[in-house]
Amino acid sequence: MGCGDCGFAIRPAVGRYLTCPVKEAKGDQGFEIYFARGRMNVLKSILEGKIPLSRELAEYVYQCSECGNCTEVCHQSQNEYIILPTSKWIDHVEVWNALRKDLVEAGFAPLEKHSKLIAYMNNETMRNPYGEDESKKFEWIKEFPNIKEKADLVFFGGCTMPLRQVSTLRSMIKILNASQIELAISKDEWCCGSIAIRIGDEESVKKNIRHNVDIYSEMGAKTVFSACAGCYRTLKKDYPKILGEELPFEVKHITEILIDLLKSDKIPFKEDQGEKQVVTYHDPCHLGRHMNLYQIPREVLSKIPGVELVEMKRNKKNAWCCGAGGGVKSQYPTLALDISKDRIMEAINTGADILTTSCPFCIGNFIDAYNDLEPELQEKITVIDIIDLIASKI
Repeated sequence: MGCGDCGFAIRPAVGRYLTCPVKEAKGDQGFEIYFARGRMNVLKSILEGKIPLSRELAEYVYQCSECGNCTEVCHQSQNEYIILPTSKWIDHVEVWNALRKDLVEAGFAPLEKHSKLIAYMNNETMRNPYGEDESKKFEWIKEFPNIKEKADLVFFGGCTMPLRQVSTLRSMIKILNASQIELAISKDEWCCGSIAIRIGDEESVKKNIRHNVDIYSEMGAKTVFSACAGCYRTLKKDYPKILGEELPFEVKHITEILIDLLKSDKIPFKEDQGEKQVVTYHDPCHLGRHMNLYQIPREVLSKIPGVELVEMKRNKKNAWCCGAGGGVKSQYPTLALDISKDRIMEAINTGADILTTSCPFCIGNFIDAYNDLEPELQEKITVIDIIDLIASKI
C-alpha cells in the first residue's frame, strides 16, 4: 500500500483529521491534486506517460509549501499498529521537489513571480529575492562598530531580516553584546538560494553556494549561524548535498547559540520581569520537520524568566505550517494568508498572550495575516520573534 491508497490519517493527540494546509485552506474546492494522495497519483500517471508535464500542471504543483506534514501523516511513526513498508522511507518533500526540477528543466517553471525572485537573487546589484539594492542588506551593521570582519563565530544574515525585520537583528546584537559574545559578519554575503532550491532551480544557485562557502572559509569561520530557519536548512542540509562535499565550518541556528548562552547564565536578564507572559511556540517547517530541531527552541523559552510556555494542539512533528514556504507566499499570497490565519487562531485558542517562533518568513506571514484579522482578534495575541522576546527582558 502506498500514498495513493492511504486517504486521510488521524492523529490521536490532535483529535482531528490532518491532510495538508493547502488542502484545508482550499476547503470544498481542494480536490485530490492539492494533497499527497492526489499528487502521488498524478506522479504515477506522469511516469506512466498518461499525463504530460505542462504549465497548467505547474500551477497546481507550486500550490504546496513543502512543509512536510504529509510525510509525518504518512509515516505514522507514533502508531505502533500501522506498518506500511513504503511509508517508512518515502520523503514526500524530496518527491515534490524532484517534480519541480523536472518542470523547470522542461521549461514549464519557474512561474512568473518565482522567475522574478530568482532574477533578483542573481542580479549583481541586488543578490536578494526582494529586488533591493545589495548595499541595503548591510546598512544596519554600521550601528554596531564592534562587529568584526573575521571571527570564529560568523552570522549569516540572509535577506529577510536585513531587508524586512532589521529591528530583530538589533535585538540579536543586543543579546550577544550583553553576553559579551564576539561575532563577524561578511558584507559580501549573497542570498543563500533557498527560494531557488525550493522552486526546483538548483542550477541558478550553485554560484551563490560556492561564493558563500568560500567567503566564510576565508573569514576563518568555525561556526556559521543563522536566525532564519530557511537559511539554516539551506546551509546545513542543501549546501553539502549540492556541492557534494562537507562544509569547512559548522552550521547552527540562532536557538542553538541562545541555549548555550542561557545554560551558562551569560544573558543578564532584568530582575523585575513584571507580569508573567503566556507564550505559545510555532515550529517553523524548515526548523522542525525538515531539520528535527524541536526541543532546543522550547528549552530556550523555558529558561526565559517570566515566561510560561503552552502548546498549540498541533505542535512539533504535527505542527501546522505558517503557509509561506515553498514559493507559496510570492506566487499565491492569499493562500499563504489563509493558512496563516488558521494557525494564528489555533494560537489564540491556547489563551497565550504571545505567538512566537524563530523564522523571519513565518513572522512576516503571521504579521500579514494578523493585520488582516478583526481588531477584537488582534487584541488577544501578539506575534513576536523569540529573539525580540529575549531582548525585551534584558
